[in-house]
Amino acid sequence: MEKLTINQGMIKVAELERNYRYKLPNVINRKKASITYILETDGKRFDCDERFDFNKELNELMSISNNIGKIKTAIAYANNTTKIEVLGENISIQGALNRVKLKRELVFELEELIQNVKVSRERKVDAAATSVYYKVIELNFDREEMINLIEKLNSEILELEVAINKINNETFINID
Repeated sequence: MEKLTINQGMIKVAELERNYRYKLPNVINRKKASITYILETDGKRFDCDERFDFNKELNELMSISNNIGKIKTAIAYANNTTKIEVLGENISIQGALNRVKLKRELVFELEELIQNVKVSRERKVDAAATSVYYKVIELNFDREEMINLIEKLNSEILELEVAINKINNETFINID
């Protein structure tokens, strides 16, 4: 049994996934999944390709896959059961991660809104001898309040991320 912090587990998963991606093409390669050789009438065999131990590579790939699954499961369990005190609430790590994701998406959308909604006042005349009017586009919200809200959300995101990182370095998971 191996004991790791959540952060160490995530680092190990990244390393295992890198190894998995490196080995996978060898296992699914059609050329390596078959053997080509010349068989003479007297029974002599001459291999045309370099020897590739398919079963060994497949077993190693399956072992890596199983290890990734075990570590990810342990991390998921810890994320769902470990509580942290942040933003005046006691929530799970996963709950904090969900909030970070949602707040980031909201910040992105609100920043886009502020940048892309333009106010204007355009003088118009429909036809000769008609009165002049203005086509006005105004914000349907207070720009300063929106900027303050974005800053507040960014501050909350930072606080959540710091709390998540701290607990990820303090919480241990057991890998069987």
